[in-house]
Order: sequence, then structure tokens, then C-alpha cells
Amino acid sequence: MSVFALGCLPMAGLVSAQAQEKVYYRYVNDEGVQVLDDHIPPRFVPKGYEVVSLNGTVLRRVAPAPSPEEQRAREEAKRQRIQQDAYHQELRRRYSTVKDIEDAKRRNLAELQGNISILESNLSNVRLQIRDQEGRAARLERSGQTVPDALLDNIATLKQEVQKNLAQIERRQTEYDEVAEKFDEDAEAFRAMKASSQSVP
Repeated sequence: MSVFALGCLPMAGLVSAQAQEKVYYRYVNDEGVQVLDDHIPPRFVPKGYEVVSLNGTVLRRVAPAPSPEEQRAREEAKRQRIQQDAYHQELRRRYSTVKDIEDAKRRNLAELQGNISILESNLSNVRLQIRDQEGRAARLERSGQTVPDALLDNIATLKQEVQKNLAQIERRQTEYDEVAEKFDEDAEAFRAMKASSQSVP
């Protein structure tokens, strides 16, 4: 073998190594045609591409960037996961067992029912006052007397009080139902959380 040939061997090995390291990019252009090139225009990068070797081996796949809708869905899913984690942490902080939740539910509902009972008692008293005042007004009319404006105003005020009491009772009843539902949801979530933690090896 000549000296020249020997001297070319390292260079040939270098060229071969460089050839092996060279990669190509496979992507789809604007016309939907698959292109194989030694570079990829930046505008096609978000659509995803493959990095391939000279012999066609896929070295790496880059997935397409998510669409705005997909990105919003991912962000919403992440937000819900964070919210759920915070909710579970709060449950663990406040309660040790489902019985703790049920006891808290009973206490809260008993307090709300007490408020409703007070409002209902006040409503009954106001209605009795209206009946009494309207009875006085009726007796005056039957006797041919003029019903005083003060008495009529008092009846009107009492009727307004009835409407206020009814509205308060309705709000309290709605609150009662919402609180009961919330404790039931907490209990169900606590059971599921505990069951999930016990199933994890």
C-alpha cells in the first residue's frame, strides 16, 4: 500500500463518520407533501417533524404543537387538577374520618334549622298581629267609624314584614339544602380519596 493511500485512510474515516452523523428532517409542507431535507423552515416546526439518519432510521420524533383549542383544554385540565388537589388537602386538614364530616353536617344543619324556626315563629307572630289589626279595622267599619290612617299604615307595615320574613325563610332553606349537599359531596370525595390512597401499593 502506498504512503498516499495510507495517508488517505484517516481522512476517509473522518468523512465516513461525518456522513454517519449527518441527519435529515422529514416534514410536511404547505401542499401536504412529505419533504426530506437537511434543514426545516421555521414555519413548519410547529406542525411536527422527524429527525432521520442517512439510512432512514428515525432518530427522533417531534410532535406537532397543540392547537389553541387543545392548549386551552390542557390548561383547563391542569387547573382542575390543581383545584382538586387543593380540595383534597383541605379535606385532609379538616377531617380524619367520614364520621367527622357527618358530625359537622349535623351541627351546621341544626344551627340553620334553629334560625329557620326562629324566623317561622316571628312570621306566625306577625300574622297574628295582622289578624288582630285587621279585626279592629273591621269592627270600626261595621260601627260606621273611620279607620285611622295609623291603623292602616300599621297593617301595611306588618304585611311588608311578612314578605321579608318569607324571603328570609326561603334564603335560609336554600342555604340549608346547599350546606347539606356540600357535606354529602365532601363525604363522597373523602371516601373516594381514602379508597384511592389504600389501593396504591
